[in-house]
Amino acid sequence: MDHSIIVALITILGTVIVFALSKYHEIATEWKKEKLAHYKVLLSSLSDVAGGKTNANFALAFNTITLVAPQAVIEALIQSEMEPHSAEEHEKLFNKLILEIRKDIGLAKRDNSKTFNFYFIGKKTKP
Repeated sequence: MDHSIIVALITILGTVIVFALSKYHEIATEWKKEKLAHYKVLLSSLSDVAGGKTNANFALAFNTITLVAPQAVIEALIQSEMEPHSAEEHEKLFNKLILEIRKDIGLAKRDNSKTFNFYFIGKKTKP
């Protein structure tokens, strides 16, 4: 086989691989942005609920999260918001929820679940 044909095939193959990897990265980045937007709505709704406000957006945010979040986030959300428990247990479950969200969006690699505590800013009591 002629060397120029081999070089052309390698060039074409390289171009296809670069294109495929770029497209994959682009799709992954868009998916992450979409999930982050849904998590923002959920946390905003949870903040309103924790602050004593009635929030119609909570049900929509909750249901939307079940479409995009991994099972660990969904289970933590159900445990923290739907099952009855003490204030201390609620705090632990809520921290677990936030840690699961952080894992899903790639931020929790160095989080320590034993020392991690999350509080809504502007709220006088813990979630």
